[in-house]
Amino acid sequence: MLSLLVLWLGLVVYAFAKDCHFTLELTWKIGAPDGYEREMIFINGQFPGPTLEIDQGDWVEIVVQNNMPYNSTIHYHGIEQLNTPWADGVPGFSQRPIQPGASFTYKWHADQYGSYFYHAHSRGQIDDGAYGPIVIKPRAGLSNPFAAIAPAEVEALEAAEANVTPLVLSDWRHTTSQRTWDLQLASGVESAVCIDSLLINGKGSVNCLSREDIDQYTNPAIKPILEQNNLKMTNKGCLPPEILELLLASGTPTNLDALPPSVFDVCTPTQGSRAVIKAPHSAKWMALDLISTAGIDTFSFSIDEHPMWIYAVDGHYIQPLKVDAISVANGDRYSVFVQLNKRASNYGIRLASTALTQLINTYAVLSYDGGFGNYKNSTTDAYTVSSIPSINIAGAGASDNAAFFSQAAMVSFPPEFPQPVPAVDQTFIMDIKTVGASYVWALNSTPFDQTIDEENPPLLYKQPSASNPGGDITITTLNNTWVDLIFTVTTLNQPPHPIHKHSNKGFIIGQGTGNWRWSTVAEAMSAIPQNFNLVTPPFRDGFVTPPTVSAPTWLAVRYHVVNPGAFMIHCHIQSHLNGGMAMAMLDGTDEWPEVPGNYKN
Repeated sequence: MLSLLVLWLGLVVYAFAKDCHFTLELTWKIGAPDGYEREMIFINGQFPGPTLEIDQGDWVEIVVQNNMPYNSTIHYHGIEQLNTPWADGVPGFSQRPIQPGASFTYKWHADQYGSYFYHAHSRGQIDDGAYGPIVIKPRAGLSNPFAAIAPAEVEALEAAEANVTPLVLSDWRHTTSQRTWDLQLASGVESAVCIDSLLINGKGSVNCLSREDIDQYTNPAIKPILEQNNLKMTNKGCLPPEILELLLASGTPTNLDALPPSVFDVCTPTQGSRAVIKAPHSAKWMALDLISTAGIDTFSFSIDEHPMWIYAVDGHYIQPLKVDAISVANGDRYSVFVQLNKRASNYGIRLASTALTQLINTYAVLSYDGGFGNYKNSTTDAYTVSSIPSINIAGAGASDNAAFFSQAAMVSFPPEFPQPVPAVDQTFIMDIKTVGASYVWALNSTPFDQTIDEENPPLLYKQPSASNPGGDITITTLNNTWVDLIFTVTTLNQPPHPIHKHSNKGFIIGQGTGNWRWSTVAEAMSAIPQNFNLVTPPFRDGFVTPPTVSAPTWLAVRYHVVNPGAFMIHCHIQSHLNGGMAMAMLDGTDEWPEVPGNYKN
């Protein structure tokens, strides 16, 4: 009887859900987000693309019109696509690519709330600007943790959340994604690690650091290797390509002369623009959604003289945490409250890369009403901020007491991890590494073949027995089972890898330094219980592996199979995905869905 009631209530929710409709037109034109003109992707004539504002419970219909000369698809990052796996937007997996001049209609249920974004999932098109924010406003009466921030101001916090401002954090190159890939093939090294500028809401400029600053802020972890090889960071603030050749090329042929000087060495400043975020003095709080669309960089983010209360991570409430700065990896979303209790003035919104491969930073402006007056929205005018930063140009704390977000302190609100702990049905152990050239990557020792984009019919359109791309690059599961994913990084000098799982979120249950020597988490917990959390593990759709500066590392993730379909799991560093760092997840093969005929393209 109870199950029938639950089913009936679910049908009632669907019956009364309203539809919301959007059209996204993709075009390929000349743009200059940082003051340098290049070909790029615009969505509805703008960059970043328009914000999609949705109410939790809505049915969302999005028509994507591809008016570019290239194939494309659009993926809704973090949207779980429960019961709509055909709307996930991955070519070769859930649909055929959208041909030039054609359109495709996505329809999915917004049963989640929070911060998400949409982006192209065809080759490197996210690096060409194909992305925009999604805000799903929580349904009325949904329990939230805001009383833990300010018990007497919950209504003010809810009002701020209802008017949240997305901040899209991006890195940017002056070469198109195709040109970037061609340069890697020609040179034999992963030249994509060096970029030209950082953008906040699509605005920025090329900011060239002085030699003094570059030498002062070169990361101590990389200094010994540079000194041993009589090298320095380049004038663009980049790790010299000779180091990439030495550390990652694995003896494969290279040709550094194929790289134009502008890729690694030459920095030419530009007169771009700067984002200004207005903070009305009549409000006590404002809410921001930090969304990383970065192709390569992990960022450090802060707002001068304004601590932040993190209240949601990857679109899900947490017990609020007060911080001065946040490390934001590719694909991450952090929702924060900022208390507007400072004098009317202009405050820096700081963004700095924390990657070892390059020193680069930028800032936007938080402006209280009345504080900015005739700000010209230009990086060359006289109106600059004089506020005190919480981070330096390398993204580290500007003082010893700067509080950074710690994922280990993150606790879901309400608790998500089931108790008692469910039995695990399968364990997949994957070794992350380069395979041959430094730009060829693998999530499980075998590079994923990107020609799957053209798979016809796509994996989801076929029965799973006919869909398996190969044992080393395919995870196959049954519905309503629990699965452990163990990511091992055994080679040294590997950066953090932000692994993104399509479909439902997973729990980050453990991590450690040293070789993974066990066949299951249960065995590992018997040896090193202190490395695991099976009570309140972080609940996310992005999982960052620890870097291997001096020793191998590993990360353990657990998820519940609840959404049968063909999904991708991959590194969200775009050059790593292009290089093959991905796998197919054929979830719930015993309850494989039938794609409705009207959704097949």
